[in-house]
Amino acid sequence: MTGGRRLTYAALIVVGGLGLDQLTKEWALNRLSENRTIDVLPTLEFDLAYNSGFSFSTGSGQGNLVGLIVIALCVFLFVQIIREARWRRCALYAVILGGALGNLLDRIFRADDGFLSGEVIDFIDVSWYAVFNVADIFVVCGCIAFVLDEVLVHRSTRDLAEAQTAGADPAT
Repeated sequence: MTGGRRLTYAALIVVGGLGLDQLTKEWALNRLSENRTIDVLPTLEFDLAYNSGFSFSTGSGQGNLVGLIVIALCVFLFVQIIREARWRRCALYAVILGGALGNLLDRIFRADDGFLSGEVIDFIDVSWYAVFNVADIFVVCGCIAFVLDEVLVHRSTRDLAEAQTAGADPAT
């Protein structure tokens, strides 16, 4: 795949992930306001929550710090997308970037107390775990897939090296 096409697909993934995240958050604001909840499964419901901290509502009140870290992460991911030659890796960076931007936009555009002071909208409530949103799903699943990809690439590189070593002439 050419570099231009790879970057176009990555941009579509970022915009698609960001759009889906923002649409679902807008839906949550409209449907779940005034303490309304929607039961989905016995331990899963849609319930509006606001997060001023890190993911899964940890570090409450650290929104500015989190926002600065996310800005740095977004710049890093953008550079990686431009540099990356492998399509799968580029797509995974784009998935993570789309999620990170989704939550960053909340911090920027929902800010009442200064830059990056906005709270992230969460609404997927797994009662035994945490409350999160679509952007969080993209970031977490993208990171998990990235680690799995790294393991697969490492294994295939190792297997190739072992095969080449096994076929090498011992006299050389």
